[in-house]
Amino acid sequence: MDKQVIEQALKENLGVEKELVALKPLKHIPSNIPHYEGIDTPGLCAQVGEVLKNNATFYTTRENHQCFEGLIATGVCEVSREEYRKAVEGFIDDFPYHKDVDTAMSFYETCINDIKLPPVENSCLVVGPLSKVDDPDLVLIFCNPKQADILIRIQAYLGDLFKGHGGSGGCIFTVRQAFQTREPSFTTSDLSWRMFTGLNENELTVTYPYEKLAEVAPHIKSTADYVNSFSSMFDNL
Repeated sequence: MDKQVIEQALKENLGVEKELVALKPLKHIPSNIPHYEGIDTPGLCAQVGEVLKNNATFYTTRENHQCFEGLIATGVCEVSREEYRKAVEGFIDDFPYHKDVDTAMSFYETCINDIKLPPVENSCLVVGPLSKVDDPDLVLIFCNPKQADILIRIQAYLGDLFKGHGGSGGCIFTVRQAFQTREPSFTTSDLSWRMFTGLNENELTVTYPYEKLAEVAPHIKSTADYVNSFSSMFDNL
């Protein structure tokens, strides 16, 4: 299905207001896309925020990140347990997202066991508006719970279970889950993801593998129309 038709279904029929952000890991550095400049803090969440603000498109590599989870999630780089523990020891006093280092490492292992790490097969990650990224791999949809419910309803209509996650480490749940399983997911994400992408208190993140989004797009208008008219069925009760 044409990207323009998919974008129209999400924005006009579902009512999504924010830009749809595409992610695409590449095995080779592209010659026709600019390299992200500098080091972003913490990492992919802030870069996605820049796409939402400035409509920018770029490819990003390890040297552009302080937090590598977005790149780990898409098979661009890896971090050893020792390197991860050293990083946690360096920032946990200022950013107490776990009660101590051992708890942080236990949570890290839980996430790896539940959402497996992809093999490192890519050199960079392209980030940009869906309309500007050819052959996207994942699409980030920032929407409200009602809009997410409509997407979940479509998946159920097609016979698919739609799983969600929550916890510390936004890219683990917003990116790695969908990238690894090739199934859509929804999440409240975490403090950093919400802050740096600019989500408001009524928004969450739904992530779709592009091929799955193409499957549901033809059903968005009819499902949204049904949901929006559902309450009127009971007006006379």
